[in-house]
Formats: sequence, C-alpha cells, structure tokens
Amino acid sequence: MKRHAALLAAACLLAPPFICAAKSRTEGAVAAGNGSSLVCRTEKTKLKGHEQLSLFLRPSTSGKTDGVLCLCLLAHTPEAIAELLEKGYIARTRIGRDLDFADSHNLAVVAWSAQSVWDPTRNWDELTRAEAKRIDANFSLLAKAWEDGIKHFVKNHGLPPSGYLIKGYSAAAQYAQRLALRCPERFLAVNAHIASSFDAPTKGGASVLWCVTTGENELGYGRSRRFFKAARDMGYPIIYKAYPGLAHEGNARVVALGYKCFEYALEEYARATRLNGGKPTKPDWTDLFTSSMQLADIFNQAVYPKFDYFCVPQDFRMLLPSEEIKDAWIDE
Repeated sequence: MKRHAALLAAACLLAPPFICAAKSRTEGAVAAGNGSSLVCRTEKTKLKGHEQLSLFLRPSTSGKTDGVLCLCLLAHTPEAIAELLEKGYIARTRIGRDLDFADSHNLAVVAWSAQSVWDPTRNWDELTRAEAKRIDANFSLLAKAWEDGIKHFVKNHGLPPSGYLIKGYSAAAQYAQRLALRCPERFLAVNAHIASSFDAPTKGGASVLWCVTTGENELGYGRSRRFFKAARDMGYPIIYKAYPGLAHEGNARVVALGYKCFEYALEEYARATRLNGGKPTKPDWTDLFTSSMQLADIFNQAVYPKFDYFCVPQDFRMLLPSEEIKDAWIDE
C-alpha cells in the first residue's frame, strides 16, 4: 500500500496541471516558461455546476517571498490558466506585465478562474432579499474552497498568511472585489477594473486599500459610483477613477494607476510592519488618508488642495494619499 501511494503521488507531481485538476483535493506541478514551476491545487466547492476550484501557485522567481499577488483570470479551464501563466510571461501581455510586477517585488502569484455565480447586471442594492441570500450562499462556497487552497499553500509551500494583493478585470474584477469583502484578513489591497456589478461593502473591507476603475461609457458606471459612495461613507481607503471616453476596456493609464496603488500599499505595509517590531500589520489607512493634502473631484476629474473642499460637491470628494497616486490619477 505504501509503495502504491508513493507511485500515485509521483504520478500527480509529474502530471500537467489540468490532469491533477480532474480530481478533488489534489496537487500537481508543471514547469513554467520562466524556469519556475507552477503548483496546482484543486479543492471541492459543493456548488452545483462549479464543483471544484483549481488554484495555481507560481513561486517567487527570486526565491524570496515578500508577498503574494492574486490574479483572478478570465480563463475557464486549468490548462488555460497554466498557458496564461507560461506564455503571458513571454508575450508581454496584460498578465505578462502582472508577472513582471510580481518578479520586481518578490511576490508569489496565485491564480484561478473567475467562476460567475452572481448577476453581472445588478448591484447588491438592486437584488431582492431572497436573490441576495442565494447569491451570497453560492459565492461563500467558492470563497471557502479558495480559503482551503490558500491554507494548503501557506502550510506546505511557505506562502505568507496575509498581506495579499488581488487583481481582476471585468468578470474577474467582480470576483476579486467579492472575495476581498469576504476574506479581508487575507488582503492588503484590491484592484478591480470594469467590474459591472458590486457586492455590498462590509465593515471588514475597510481594512483593505481599494483601487476601483471603470470607464464613463461602461454599462456598470453608475453601479461603480454607488459602490464608491457606499464604501467611502463607511470609511474605506478607496481610489476611484472613471476614465472619460472609456467603455468596457482598459488602457495603459488604468494599469499604471493600479500598480501605483499596489506599490503604495506594499510600502505602507512594510513601514507599518517595521514600526510593529517586524510583526506583519496593516497600515492605519484612516490616518494616511485623512492626513492627505490632496482632494479629488471624481466627477469633474480635478484635484484641489484638501482645504478647498468646498470646491467639490460632497458626493464627488475623494482623498488621494500620495503624490505618486495623484499623478497617476490625473493622467489622461
């Protein structure tokens, strides 16, 4: 029996990730294009139609892990995710730039598919109580499977337990912000672009730095504005930008703002950790934002000194916590 178990484990480790993903709670490894290896972990979800969730871990290429970049991807099969993580690195695609960012900051990468179990055309405030309850229950099953996979990576692959960055685009942005709201203790910052619908802000979500971007011509523009206002009124540290002339698409300025927010989050996380005697701790976002001297008008796309707040209608006010973020925000 022991020999049989050893042979089975070896076979799983040598198999490509999509083969390992065919069974529940399995793990496999495959060589990646950059010389590192991807580890695939598949967890049961108990959700009909989405019975399992496959998570891919791409270790830090430097051998030093200073954090984790989570990428929710628009890829519907494990082999498609593996291909993106391998070929994207070579082709300098959007995900290739994300991998470059991870490499330059000594970040491991965790990636998975955006499995949609919500209504992409309606916010939390447009659902009936019964609809919201059903959607919450379904997504909670996916979130639990994600948590189980992360716990495995933390225990068996040296991943830090918290301080993660998470990024998503379109349907993956909808997934990313919903996951960050349910698991805020895991995340340091979230970057969600053109998420056409949003979940209700939660109290715990205020411990996470938010970068929410969209286009003024995107169908979910109004819903993103409502999320911004609800989150800001709950004390969220949030950077919001709706790009004039942009619809359900991205551009270089969107990407640049997201990276600036991530870099700011990492810098402040490192500073807070040093001040805490080396024990990882989140920054005091409230202090950082309220001490900012720059105030943005999210509707008229303008920036004013903080004490000229009377120039900006209250619903449009947003604080910008750093000069670098301000410069990226006003870049048109």
